[in-house]
Amino acid sequence: MWIQLTAESLLTRVSANEQSRLNRAAVASAQGNVLVEIASQIAADWRSGLRRVTSVDTRPDYVPDELLTHILAHFRYASYTRLPGMEELLDDRRVAEWTRANQVRDNLIKHSIAAPDPAYTESLTTSGKPGPAIAEPPTATVL
Repeated sequence: MWIQLTAESLLTRVSANEQSRLNRAAVASAQGNVLVEIASQIAADWRSGLRRVTSVDTRPDYVPDELLTHILAHFRYASYTRLPGMEELLDDRRVAEWTRANQVRDNLIKHSIAAPDPAYTESLTTSGKPGPAIAEPPTATVL
């Protein structure tokens, strides 16, 4: 299932302490609604990676829920490094989660991703022409 990635949807998945600190830091940063901006940037980053391997939901900021653990790690890292006073929450475990999330995003081809609802599926080709056929390379015969 694909879900909309928003600051609110991500904040409901962090601890109450993290949620409170993130909200206070976002307000103190005087950068507007920075958590919304971070969530949108992360959604765009993951959707870009997904486009390399599958059709993507056409609704803005929708991502497959099976990737949410990794996306949440990305959100935490981005928030903790961008917002003032949050770096103390960025411990070795959180950095390791973010590193793993990057590995997953960079290797999405190795993961099973649920297709979006067909009514919201983005075409893999944008020109109206079929994509190029890629043939397997010839195999060498060993004598």
